[in-house]
Amino acid sequence: MPRFAFSKGYRWTVGDLHSHSEHCSDGQVSVLDLVKASRQWCDFIGISGHAVYEDNWGAGQHGDILRARQLYPDMPIFHTAEQEFPVPRHCMFITTPDNRELELQQELIRRFDRKQGNVGIEKALEALRFVEKNWGRNRVFMVFNHPNAPDVPLDSLLPLAEANGVFKVIACLDRGERRAEQTWGVNTEWDRLLCAGHRLYARCGSDFHQHFSKGGHDYYPGEFVQDVLLVKQNNYVDILNAYRKGRFFCMCGHCIENPAFALRASPCGKRCQLSLSFKALKPMQQIDIISEGRICASFYDVIGDFSFRGDFPAGSYFRVRGAGQPSQRPYSEGEYQPVFLLNPLFL
Repeated sequence: MPRFAFSKGYRWTVGDLHSHSEHCSDGQVSVLDLVKASRQWCDFIGISGHAVYEDNWGAGQHGDILRARQLYPDMPIFHTAEQEFPVPRHCMFITTPDNRELELQQELIRRFDRKQGNVGIEKALEALRFVEKNWGRNRVFMVFNHPNAPDVPLDSLLPLAEANGVFKVIACLDRGERRAEQTWGVNTEWDRLLCAGHRLYARCGSDFHQHFSKGGHDYYPGEFVQDVLLVKQNNYVDILNAYRKGRFFCMCGHCIENPAFALRASPCGKRCQLSLSFKALKPMQQIDIISEGRICASFYDVIGDFSFRGDFPAGSYFRVRGAGQPSQRPYSEGEYQPVFLLNPLFL
């Protein structure tokens, strides 16, 4: 299906699920101030406190989010937590406000916090089954945060992907432009999961704690890295479904807009036709179309309107990545590379 082809009745919505407020030990900004600052760039936001094993964790953050929702009813504000998952990596579970959002985070901390001795793939799978049973497979999804901190081995990712459809998203890039080779690279873990038939998607996040202008080291949510989702309405259910179904792309540096990405199989089933178009807002050094763990087409020195239509051997999936020319960082010394990822289409 043309997942990124703009369809009648759909719109783009921009947001970031990974940010921290003063309710974290290393956060400094109130929930309300964080939401206010983010509205310049974001249509929705997730506030993801550091989960701590203690009674009634998250109640303060959740209460402030409820108040912010009253002040800004047009902006979905997700309550979540950055959990110490049994497989050593931070993760978040995202659900809608009407699906016991506070209880979800508290029960995961109480039952599956790694720092309390809940370690290993069996405990991680138990956590996914627990979430599915009590919150519903299609009403929640799990995100692995923090690229390369540490890498999750394929022999852990595979059983998580096979479990029940709760694990759906892996971060590619977050604070400090840290980029995950597991998702950015070719024929690394993400490609291998896709080749195995698992529908998993990549996102970016600010991991905001405090802004550069206030003595911190972070960009505001949506200011520098963004997830851009295709939805009918900017509401909790449509946003959750767009993440679960891969109807989004992610980028660092606001480098493209309005991608249209479509894939159609030939009648014989042995070939497929792929079309791709977007507007490059910054000079892009290289654009790659990737399928079956290899680059099948590349384009160089792209700026402005770009379009391509081509015929390829049928593959189980196709995805796109782009890397721009290095640019000066907005608030600090040195350069960064604008990048984007279009999530995969499947035959």
